[in-house]
Amino acid sequence: MNKPPDYEAREFHLETKFQQLAKRPGGVSREQALTNAQASVATLKPGFETWLDDEIAMPLRSVPKDGQDLGDKRWMDAADAHCQHMADVSATMGYEFVSYVANNLCLMFDAIRHGAHYRRDVMKCHVDALLLGRKDKFRRMKPEDVPELTEGLRRVLASQRPKTATVPRPTTKF
Repeated sequence: MNKPPDYEAREFHLETKFQQLAKRPGGVSREQALTNAQASVATLKPGFETWLDDEIAMPLRSVPKDGQDLGDKRWMDAADAHCQHMADVSATMGYEFVSYVANNLCLMFDAIRHGAHYRRDVMKCHVDALLLGRKDKFRRMKPEDVPELTEGLRRVLASQRPKTATVPRPTTKF
């Protein structure tokens, strides 16, 4: 009997209950399911744009102005929650650039929580990019469609590093 060595990877193919149910006869075809989903998304789009405007307005109102107290982090929790919602939903509805920028803001909030300095200029830059992504001209754009803007946002985000590393050191017991 040929037994593979212990270090050789073995693949196991598992089928979940969902996959089993999806393969059973009597359901709708994949093409029909996609058509139905696209129709549902199309009916949601007008309401989505109103929702998106409201979501973008929240970070605009939440971000502290120059000279305001930064010790109370409730502003950040509120803005972060709205940015997470935008990051999760916007790409599905055709606003991939908005989703990208909202995700950057979430990363920025995380960096601030871990010791990075709050920089209003960096925050404002990203909020302005959200507003730009909402305009009809930029609505269908992906981050790679505006490489200069995307690279600029990446560089600005990279400047938001925590003061101290948060990576735990490994401990060794003898």
